[in-house]
Amino acid sequence: MKTHQTTISVLFMLFFNICLSQNYKFDKIAKNSFSTKSFPNQERTDLFNSKDDSYHMQIYNRNDSLLSRIFDTKKNQIHYFNIQNSDSLKFYYLNTFSYEKKSFDYTYEFSDLKTVEDKNEIVLTIFNKNKKRATYKLKIKESDENFFPIFKLTSMEPWHFMKIVTPLNFTVIEAKGIFPDRTRIKYKLNSLENIDLVIKLPEKLVTEQKTNSIKELR
Repeated sequence: MKTHQTTISVLFMLFFNICLSQNYKFDKIAKNSFSTKSFPNQERTDLFNSKDDSYHMQIYNRNDSLLSRIFDTKKNQIHYFNIQNSDSLKFYYLNTFSYEKKSFDYTYEFSDLKTVEDKNEIVLTIFNKNKKRATYKLKIKESDENFFPIFKLTSMEPWHFMKIVTPLNFTVIEAKGIFPDRTRIKYKLNSLENIDLVIKLPEKLVTEQKTNSIKELR
């Protein structure tokens, strides 16, 4: 009986350690430009897992440092890293921020696909209580895999974590977003390439517990 209990304890500890160790795999790197009236001509770099859109990584500059953050929408966490070598992409873990994700009663609708000037276009409309909250005119290219999350996660705040099922697999090449207050955004995918990168978090995370919600921005 004692041996059996010991075996269970060992198995539990192994399982617990595996759970503590979190790996994030990325196989796509996207570079895009994003513009608003207040922040024109922004250049962005993001990494994705084409099989799992529950997380993605954003690489960005702050002062003289190159940083990155992984948004994990399943665990409601953001993991921060310092990148000390931009050529080899060596990541050094900094900390983890936990948040509460506020839910909104949003719905969405896709228009029929149409061809304009030899380009496929589709319109995505976001509703809240039957009122239009945003309209996105998307120029797309049909693809074997669905790369719509690349656009959604980088350029559709505050709806970037919303579950949206597309009527077909496609990649957003260019987009224009229009909001009721006349705010407009422009998006262009500059490149989408393959990458093979695995980020492993420390087994024991130092988590900053926060009670702030992700709030509606518009």
